[in-house]
Amino acid sequence: LEEGVGHGFREEITHPDEIATYFRALAEAVPDRTHLIQYAESWEGRPLYMMVIGSSEHIAALEKIKVDLERFSAVKGLSDEEIDRLIAELPVVTALMHGIHGNEISSNGDAMAEAYHLLAAVGDPDVDMILRESLVLIDPAENPDGRARFVQHTTMSRARWPNQETYSAEHDEPWPGGRGNHYLFDLNRDLFIQSQPETAGKVDILLEFRPNIGADLHEMGGNSTYFFPPTAPPENPWYGERQIELMEVFGRANAAAFDERGFAYFNREVFD
Repeated sequence: LEEGVGHGFREEITHPDEIATYFRALAEAVPDRTHLIQYAESWEGRPLYMMVIGSSEHIAALEKIKVDLERFSAVKGLSDEEIDRLIAELPVVTALMHGIHGNEISSNGDAMAEAYHLLAAVGDPDVDMILRESLVLIDPAENPDGRARFVQHTTMSRARWPNQETYSAEHDEPWPGGRGNHYLFDLNRDLFIQSQPETAGKVDILLEFRPNIGADLHEMGGNSTYFFPPTAPPENPWYGERQIELMEVFGRANAAAFDERGFAYFNREVFD
């Protein structure tokens, strides 16, 4: 990142145009294990990217994998033997989505660090397993226009030295803020109607890859610990019982990872 945009992951709030530059550079540097897709263009003309990361074998066979993922997701017309074969052969697909609210800034830096780690790690058994068994989809900036508005504000408002106080100008974001996109839509409320290009393009790419797991990574307020499922009731009435059970499975796995690192968190209390 320092070579591409001039600062490290935690040193600066990376502008969305620089994030796009960084992911294009990764795709150029490691073409055999990446596939970079521009799935939409924002109202202000910024590209929205999805980077697919996997083993060189999976990336080379990507078109066939997508066909098989579509067949598997439909199920109809498949024999039990064919279903078993697809389960055995297909990679698990995980979609990691970052920064749907442009002023929730840390997840976009996470996206760059994730991609770099998956592509640069050597001798890491976890990364080796991920590449061998799965495809990882990384959307580094779901709302580039909102993020650009936030970066402009914080750059204009900061002093010579950073000020951590909440009352400082750099932390006092004026209206309309960076949460929404160019037309101030909260993209986190647009997934059903799909009225915005950022959302419509994202839904298209997710239908193309049919991810088994989706993680939409936000940012908590400065006075909060981290939230993840299981959620507070009421659950979405369209969830099946198995989906609700799996939220418990993933929540406990997240909690174990947080406990190992000593990170605080909560669930069930607020968000449904």
